[in-house]
Amino acid sequence: MKKIIYSLTVLFALGLASSCKKYIDINTNPNAPTSVDASTLLPPMLAGMARGVWYDSRYVGQYAQIWGYATANNIWDQEGYAPGSDSGGEMWRTVYFSLGQNVNLMWQDANANKKYDYVGVGWALRAWGWQTGGDMYNNMIVKEAFDPNRLTFDYDTPQDVYAEVVKDCQLALNYLNLAIKTDGSPVSASLAKGDYMYSGDRSRWVKFVYSILAQNALHQSNKSTFNPDLVKKYVDSSFSSNADNASVQCNGSQSGDSNFWGPTRGNLTNYRQSDYIVRLLDGRVFTGSTTQNLTIDPRLPLLLVASKDGAYRGVVPPLGDPNTADVNTAIPQFVGATTATSSTSAAKYLFNDNSRAVLMTYPVLQFMKAEALYKKGDMSGAYEAYIKGVTNALDFASNPPISSSLTGTQKYISDVTINNYLKSACVPQSAAALKLSDILQQKFIALFLWNPLEAWADERRYQYDASVFQGFTVPGTLYPDNAGKQVYLLRPRYNSEYIWNVPALKSIGALDPDYHTKKPWFILP
Repeated sequence: MKKIIYSLTVLFALGLASSCKKYIDINTNPNAPTSVDASTLLPPMLAGMARGVWYDSRYVGQYAQIWGYATANNIWDQEGYAPGSDSGGEMWRTVYFSLGQNVNLMWQDANANKKYDYVGVGWALRAWGWQTGGDMYNNMIVKEAFDPNRLTFDYDTPQDVYAEVVKDCQLALNYLNLAIKTDGSPVSASLAKGDYMYSGDRSRWVKFVYSILAQNALHQSNKSTFNPDLVKKYVDSSFSSNADNASVQCNGSQSGDSNFWGPTRGNLTNYRQSDYIVRLLDGRVFTGSTTQNLTIDPRLPLLLVASKDGAYRGVVPPLGDPNTADVNTAIPQFVGATTATSSTSAAKYLFNDNSRAVLMTYPVLQFMKAEALYKKGDMSGAYEAYIKGVTNALDFASNPPISSSLTGTQKYISDVTINNYLKSACVPQSAAALKLSDILQQKFIALFLWNPLEAWADERRYQYDASVFQGFTVPGTLYPDNAGKQVYLLRPRYNSEYIWNVPALKSIGALDPDYHTKKPWFILP
């Protein structure tokens, strides 16, 4: 990995940073500042987190079968990768560059000036980076990561990475609670200057930290040390409703500060919704019907797009869209396929230019709790959390976050319609009828668009089990280097690791052609 040296350009290089411009008032060389106000450093780091999720979601979404390529035999649809490319390495860049030394610089100012909330937020960002990166790449560089005297770096074990998440979360909680205790307020005007996620609400940052801990604990569900009660504890300490959801503000005034999925960015023009997500939303997976029901799930027209003949279709990897020659049955582009602009309310879901960049939601946490309690055998508790998850996932789609608002007011789905769905055949009507597949697949829908990374983590934890993910189809043609195996890892970022850190890569087997099929530590017993 390249020697990481802070440069002022990092403040403006990230896509969303233009929505958060602030200027440095300093009497030294502006091209090499020795101190920077914490409120100036936080916005581009939040932008970098959004960017990391957005960029890598393009490829992970294909692995998870949330979407696929319009043309046949795309390498990512085949569960392969692009050799010699940074594709799939954006989160690596986020951890080591977008956050990287910028967190350390933020701490310099925050510690010197007793801005304990900024110190706590810095630890929260570190924990989020290790958790997200560990899930994707398995081995990470932790102990030597930010040593400015090194040009090459040794990888730490996945056990060390996941332990670091817990340690950093505890430090985040300590400092955030200290900040609240120091001035007796859960909200800080100082933190609000740089906080484009929670506008200075320290109590919501505390809840966000607990969401990371819940994710960390649940992802180790296959291990003998798994503690479902710990997942429940963390979830109960986290978000109380969709009003606490973690998301980063997008202004939508130009391409650089617009939501990745909005019409102005025009991303993913060659991608199409998957057959799997279509069959989940039209009821066929949950009800066992062979007939598409276009009214059973009110989220269907909000999340997906119908062909001109009115039917909803999706791609099966790696076949692409077989109907491209027929304008009536061709699968339309679904991302950014709206006329919404920053001056209008969201046309639907998160497809608006100023829709917020979502990182975690209340319904997803409820599904985590439901799964943990299901595995414990507490069916009553699991069912209660499951119903909360489904109800609030519908509410999230009905009132998606936009601009400076953590929740919208669009009300695309009426309360009556939500209740009708809860009474439908898509939702088990008792705790005794609840299945693991109900929990995981409703969570899959709730993660649609904004977090393929978590959806893929779930699929890998269950090794793509068709009894759990009932609409997932193993690609008919797998990437040649896979040797018949499915994908389980992303490779470290090419232009840092495969150029500068080859000996360390060799030590973890990352030079092997089938390295991406190696099962990560977090899913192992």
